[in-house]
Amino acid sequence: MKIVVANQKGGVGKSTTCILLANYLALEKKDNVIILDMDFQDSIYSRWEKEKELYANDPLYEVIKMEVEEYPKYKVHIDSLQGGHVIMDMPGRLDTNELIAVYQDAEVIVCPFAYEKMTFESTMFFVQVAKHVNPQVKIVFLPNRLKSSVNYELKAAVDEQLAQFGTVAPALPDRVGFQRIDTVSISSDIRGVLDKSFGYIYNEYLETV
Repeated sequence: MKIVVANQKGGVGKSTTCILLANYLALEKKDNVIILDMDFQDSIYSRWEKEKELYANDPLYEVIKMEVEEYPKYKVHIDSLQGGHVIMDMPGRLDTNELIAVYQDAEVIVCPFAYEKMTFESTMFFVQVAKHVNPQVKIVFLPNRLKSSVNYELKAAVDEQLAQFGTVAPALPDRVGFQRIDTVSISSDIRGVLDKSFGYIYNEYLETV
């Protein structure tokens, strides 16, 4: 399954979502996973490289640093992978034609977002573009760092608008544990809430692999 984690808006937790999802699939579902780090910051690849040196165990999965422009060249190799997931961490922009090839190839887009006006507007623009270039893609929205003070009227209105393009997964709450993630484990203090969010995504979109 080709899973793109993306949103035009920066700072919504795309890279964190990639790591959490990869850890969940590898540890909880025992699935084979590869991450393609196509974000220009290379934050996932850099973390994975450091933690690969720190821990004696074999990595849970491979992380490959890749420029967006390189994707078409490696697409045939990605297509040949059987029985696993390729998770792609995308840059927070839509200003280059090279991104189109990735979005056209995606089977599922996981779109992290927050319940605030600027992020919502950016998210709506992003998903309209994504659906335009790939009408068949399945989109699941992941509310990230949900605060207890969220305006529930705003939440309901946002969810209703997003439902035009996909489904809204159970939110990841604003917890300190999400600031201490790594590429080798799932900490006990976030395991339960992680299972609600990514268990939903897995059951609804990924379990057919």
